[in-house]
Amino acid sequence: MATRPTTRKPKTGPTAHKVRVPARRRPAKPKAGAMSVREAGRKGGLVGGRKGGLTVMAKRGIEFFQEIGRMGGRRVKDLIAAGRKATERPVRRRHT
Repeated sequence: MATRPTTRKPKTGPTAHKVRVPARRRPAKPKAGAMSVREAGRKGGLVGGRKGGLTVMAKRGIEFFQEIGRMGGRRVKDLIAAGRKATERPVRRRHT
C-alpha cells in the first residue's frame, strides 16, 4: 500500500503566524515632507499666532466664558455621580 504525501494548506485568520522580516531587509519608509507632531505644534503656534476667541470675547464678554465653564463643571459633576451610582451594589431586600 503506497502512502500519499500530505499537503497542508497555509493557515489564515487570527491563528496564522506572520513571518517576521529582519529590519535590515525592510524597505525604508519615505520621509519626504514628513513632520513630527512636536514640530507641527510648534510651527502652528508660531505661524498663525493666536487662533481664536478674541472675536467671541469682544462680542459676548468674559461672563460668557465663565458661564460655559460653570456648565462644563456641572456636567462633569453629574457624570461622576452617575458613574458612582452605576457601580454601587443594589440593596437586597427580603420578601416580607
